[in-house]
Amino acid sequence: MATQNSPLLELKDVGHSYVLDSGQKLKVIQDISLSLMPHESLVVLGPSGSGKSTLLRILAGLIEPTQGDAYLRGKPLESTNPEVAMVFQHSALLPWFNVQENISMGLRSQRLPESEVRERVKRAIDLVGLEGFEEAYPRELSGGMKQRVGLARAIVMERPILCLDEPFSALDVLAAEGLRKEVLNLWLSRKTSIESLVLITHNIIEAASIGSRILVLGSSPGQIKISFKNDLPYPRDERSAAFKSLVDDIHDVITEAIIPDTPEWVPPALSANITEAVPPVPLNEMIGLLEIISGQGGKAEAFTLAQKLMKDSVQILLMAKAAELLDLVDTPKNAIILTDMGRRFVASDINGRKKMFHEQLRHLKVTKLLERLLESQEELTLSWDDCIQSIQEWLPNENPEQVLDTLITWGRYGEVFGYNDDTKMVYLDRGQEVS
Repeated sequence: MATQNSPLLELKDVGHSYVLDSGQKLKVIQDISLSLMPHESLVVLGPSGSGKSTLLRILAGLIEPTQGDAYLRGKPLESTNPEVAMVFQHSALLPWFNVQENISMGLRSQRLPESEVRERVKRAIDLVGLEGFEEAYPRELSGGMKQRVGLARAIVMERPILCLDEPFSALDVLAAEGLRKEVLNLWLSRKTSIESLVLITHNIIEAASIGSRILVLGSSPGQIKISFKNDLPYPRDERSAAFKSLVDDIHDVITEAIIPDTPEWVPPALSANITEAVPPVPLNEMIGLLEIISGQGGKAEAFTLAQKLMKDSVQILLMAKAAELLDLVDTPKNAIILTDMGRRFVASDINGRKKMFHEQLRHLKVTKLLERLLESQEELTLSWDDCIQSIQEWLPNENPEQVLDTLITWGRYGEVFGYNDDTKMVYLDRGQEVS
């Protein structure tokens, strides 16, 4: 049995790689060591692609790390973790079961007496505020109510560790805020068997509100950048100076991880060979960000902008990174400032924007490599799978499917690349010259 000073869960030098269809390995996390202590709320915070969900699945015993070891109460974790209950980003309810039946699913396999199943389900329904919805089916429920069912399904298992994989990210702002507070209150109340929490998120305020310890991950591959101990008393006042100071400190670390002021030094002889990763940012969102910044005089502070738009600050930073790659913004410290190119882009009509985007996109090393690859083919086309294999070689620490999907989306707008989904072929856009 774990004592107050011994960990419930522990990872030592853990790394994990996925094998892609091409046979290449994609390393998503490396050299991660952490522990979960009794009565602790551990938050893992990081941008998309930093391996947060992979890390959680290793803690839950759903996947085995390809490097390092996982331990449960000091003993090697060799299969599914029997002390973990999970709440996922999407509730994954069975549509043909009602609320009561969905909650009792996990208990049925334990062959418990029917009276105990009914009692535990009733208690879980009461704790998460689902009374009156017992006979409702998932199609009748809002997103927030579905997540309550997912939470009740975890509570009913009566396990000491609750793992939550971005459980509020798919909800609207008000629903997310309400459910977040209820999860925290359930843990603090000690009315359930939940002893410790592990929360995966990319929301800084969420991390500061819930976590007693906050780990910030960098990406490509995911590694722990810093650990914050958070001793602020619950419930936390988001308006307090101490809370705002913690949020600012976390934000600075995340900003430096995504858009560093001082890029890692590379010998000049090697710098020409560096291939930049493209953030998986929807093009319309990046353009929308440029227009908003233009409306604020050409300059905005990333975290303030995220709060104003009610978006996660990590998403804003990724959009800024994408725009910076194309020389549309500069990002000193936490500021996002339109460059002269960015100002001209915003002021242009659609054809002017497409021409500028075409020119800027073709400056990227990864674009040049893909263009060269396609030009080497007789018909200027190559299969999706062959492109994926090449991107894996150029960017071994990135998700090649995500990179190619982003390149095609950007490339269509800039009339550089095209893609035929029927034939699964990527091609150079030579149908209409951009003049």
